[in-house]
Amino acid sequence: MNFLNPLVLFGLGAAAIPILIHLFTKRRPREVQFSSLEFLTEVHQSEIRRLKLKQWLLLALRTLAIAALAIAMARPAVKGGTGGSASSSLVALVDVSGSMSAPGPDGRTLAASARRAVEDLLATLGPGDELLLVPYDRAPRPVSEKPLGDAGRLRAAATAIAPTAHVTDHRAALELAARALSEARALNRELFWISDFQRTGFARGGGAGGAPEVRVAEGPWSNVRTYLVPLSPRSRANAALTDARLTPAEGGAALDVRARAFGVTPADFAVEAREVTSDGAPAERLGSGFVSLGASGESGTLLPLSRTPDAGGEALLPDDALALDNRRVFASGRAGALHVLLREDGDPSALRFALEAGGELSGLDVRVVDGATLAAQADGADAIVIGDVERLGPAELQAVLDAWRGGGALLLVPGTRADAAWWNETLLKEVQAGTLGALEAAPAGAEWRLRLDAAGHPALEGFPARPGEALSAARFVRARTLRPAAGARVIASFDGAHAALVESPRALVFATPLDPASSDFATSGAFLPLVHQCARVLARGTAAASLAPGDVWRAPASTGDWRVVGEDGREVSSTLTGAAGGSRLTTAPLEAPGLYRVWQGRQLRGSFAVNPDPAESDLASADERTLLAAFPAGRATVLRAGESLANRVREARYGRELWPLFVGIALLLLALESLLGRPATGETGKGKS
Repeated sequence: MNFLNPLVLFGLGAAAIPILIHLFTKRRPREVQFSSLEFLTEVHQSEIRRLKLKQWLLLALRTLAIAALAIAMARPAVKGGTGGSASSSLVALVDVSGSMSAPGPDGRTLAASARRAVEDLLATLGPGDELLLVPYDRAPRPVSEKPLGDAGRLRAAATAIAPTAHVTDHRAALELAARALSEARALNRELFWISDFQRTGFARGGGAGGAPEVRVAEGPWSNVRTYLVPLSPRSRANAALTDARLTPAEGGAALDVRARAFGVTPADFAVEAREVTSDGAPAERLGSGFVSLGASGESGTLLPLSRTPDAGGEALLPDDALALDNRRVFASGRAGALHVLLREDGDPSALRFALEAGGELSGLDVRVVDGATLAAQADGADAIVIGDVERLGPAELQAVLDAWRGGGALLLVPGTRADAAWWNETLLKEVQAGTLGALEAAPAGAEWRLRLDAAGHPALEGFPARPGEALSAARFVRARTLRPAAGARVIASFDGAHAALVESPRALVFATPLDPASSDFATSGAFLPLVHQCARVLARGTAAASLAPGDVWRAPASTGDWRVVGEDGREVSSTLTGAAGGSRLTTAPLEAPGLYRVWQGRQLRGSFAVNPDPAESDLASADERTLLAAFPAGRATVLRAGESLANRVREARYGRELWPLFVGIALLLLALESLLGRPATGETGKGKS
């Protein structure tokens, strides 16, 4: 048996108080001489023995009652893992990802319930205990480098727990917890994992349906007591906006809205488009409609817009299980477009038509330049595209290389006109892409297909092909050889000897010609999205229409007073750095979703959108039995938040507390003492006649 307050056991000395009182108040009877005993009541020896036994019983009951109270105050416990005097080292992983903003059964957000669970956990800490508090979403963010024993600082950190808009990565958090617990020297080590255990936060398995694979990092789990504290939303049925981007429509612009259902009742959901203002003025409604969703899966709709907003707008769904994904912002206008320069010779090519398709509504602001104008505009471009040119002049070559060295992006598409020797010694050598060879024809009677090599590359987002499969049905009869340089990555190829799309730092090279005599790729359905996505990935780092929370935004910028401002009017930290060929403006990681505006002085120079990752919209959780099985047998326990969590933790750490039992024993002893000490009716009536 352990005692959580062992110093109170000195109070057992108080049990001697009744004995001392008995000894010091005991009086010897005086001997009195009587002349006659005729009127005295005869006292039998048996009655005297009974009275003495009663006194000893009363004394024993009083002594035992005081001893029981002293033991209760010492908080006895049994079957504990450690002694009451042993220190404990704890790690608390607290999920603060976007799904934790969902309301729970009590109406509070899951993050608020997690905060309360942490406060309950802090109440269990003893004088020698220490705790490492680790809020996490896509990455763990411990509040200190090492576990703390400072209760005040820990309570302040717990109060600051709030949901973010980031995705969940459980494994990264568990890896940090494993390292911290491995370094702990306390006898008792415990992990508290407080989360909704969102299924998408685990690594996707290779089984059917891509079921999550729940694994824990290597660590001292056999010597660690693990507590899983699952938090459940009020409802897991959720409808989410997954994309919203402008697209051309008859007579103007439309908003292409995509939505996904997660266990909802099939219905038509109202969708509304509004402008996002920067001055607090009421938002103008630009369009409305419905998107039809089944119980699960994705669907979309086109909302005709009354006009294109100047900087950006928003699409809205009615509130449901997760408010975070019921709003999707989009950038628009020239301020919201990526600035692309295209340099090519001859008549307008298929590459030019693809880049210019949709105009600013596609998110690309394309300017065609020649040898005389490229140098003057290169430093203001997000990406430069060099099409089918034989070679560049010295001035424009220098301007292109300066822009690339300064952080710009290049899309290189050498065609039939390209002078391979010049390209190899200049552009391809500088960007370390590889060596361009001669134009070759496909084997007689055969045709090439463009096949995927690098799965998951953002430029190929939305293409259903797996490695080795064709990206499209387009046929290629001529292609240039491109031998990739060391460090370059082949994204797509025709076969092992013919790379088609090669990536090097901030550059993509499409080796095959795009003329009709070489292939019909330019007329295939895959051509336009591939060209647009290559340009977006080079300029922004993603093919999506918006950034995700945690991303940074960067763009070329001249010297001057630049500011990046969010919807709330707060300025985002940003830096202007100079490099060869110009300077670039780069923000700190963007935490909050919304429409951001870029100002140079009082002039609006750009806008961009930040939206939550659609993966966070799936509120389904991993199975508890699977979670428990990921830890050594018997070392993990499920605790329910709000079910006397602090008491459950104390019982597991020190054993089950027995102080209520000893208090009950003390009360029972005092009740017996009271009954036994009450004078009997016959006893009080003796001597009367």
